[in-house]
Amino acid sequence: MADALYTQVHETLRRRIREGTIGVGDRLPSQEELTDEFSVSAITIKRALDMLRDEGFVVRRPRIGTVVVSREPERDQRTGEAVVGYVVPGFDDAFGTRVLNGMLNRAPGRAHVVVATSHGDPDLEERLIEAQLERGLDALVLLPSSSEFIPAAVVSLVGRQFPIVIVDRTLVGTPVSTVTSDNVAGGQLAAEHLFGLGHEQIALALSPNHVSTLDERRRGFVAAHAERHVRLRPEAIYADVRSVVPGSVTAADDDVERLAAYLTSHPQVTGVVAAEYHSARLVLQAARRAGRDVPTELSIICFDAPPEFVDAAMPFTHIEQDQHALGGRALELALEQVADPAAVRQEIIAVRLVEGGSTARPTAAQGSPTA
Repeated sequence: MADALYTQVHETLRRRIREGTIGVGDRLPSQEELTDEFSVSAITIKRALDMLRDEGFVVRRPRIGTVVVSREPERDQRTGEAVVGYVVPGFDDAFGTRVLNGMLNRAPGRAHVVVATSHGDPDLEERLIEAQLERGLDALVLLPSSSEFIPAAVVSLVGRQFPIVIVDRTLVGTPVSTVTSDNVAGGQLAAEHLFGLGHEQIALALSPNHVSTLDERRRGFVAAHAERHVRLRPEAIYADVRSVVPGSVTAADDDVERLAAYLTSHPQVTGVVAAEYHSARLVLQAARRAGRDVPTELSIICFDAPPEFVDAAMPFTHIEQDQHALGGRALELALEQVADPAAVRQEIIAVRLVEGGSTARPTAAQGSPTA
């Protein structure tokens, strides 16, 4: 019944706009006035107005209200381009820039991409999503700052079947399109590489950030131990690299100091899987501070890496995500939903190992692991 009510309100207001009863540039009656006119709840009115906004008929303007911006909102008739928003915590050459490039490479003649960065702040993320929607998006691509809490704006959009795609995150129990890398396979591949070189005790270094990506890489790391019938010691998981978390106030040098202490107190660890590239850089600095040469005394493998010239002194062995494919498929899935709101799917992109100069066979001097 509630669905029928907001649909009736939506259709009535849309008809008034298309017929010119409410002209372009005019302000719609306030929510209170509409609530009285239609004898429905404020929630019903808000949902109807959200639909008009999503369709491009209206925008909400601070201190003014909901204003009509088009009688026949269509995507640009000259180019046929959709407007696709992209909200992301941030990006750099290690991860993110190539995802955006993948989107932009698929966009010409099909979509105009509007980018906003949340810096890992969930509240800012919500505001950016709302701000982009107010400008009249056709679809939204989102790389959430967290997998622990689903943004309220996302829940609302999913409920209205608004075209939305989640990148690099898995949202369990939410019927939304996602495109992610095979992070479980990546974590297992990284650990297997070290085991294959002859390392018997390896560690996983990651941040305490609550994202599915890191949890999946941890699962792959654990699976590699199970596959090899190697005992996984609790101290092998170092989940306290804090400075790499977006918005963190922890100094990088503090992380380096703690990592150096960890490596010193665990001399039997001869290999480290770093779940993120920036964590790998900190582990490298910590190894040098602890007096352990990389790769002869400590091997490091990470996820992602910028072009080799950036780290010419130490090109990391790494698990490479196909970032161009992530971005390209995200845009494709968004446009598919613009054409068919019911076209919801989840895709996983394969990863691959790229060998660099940060891994090697352990030296005999390092000895055997302790019992």
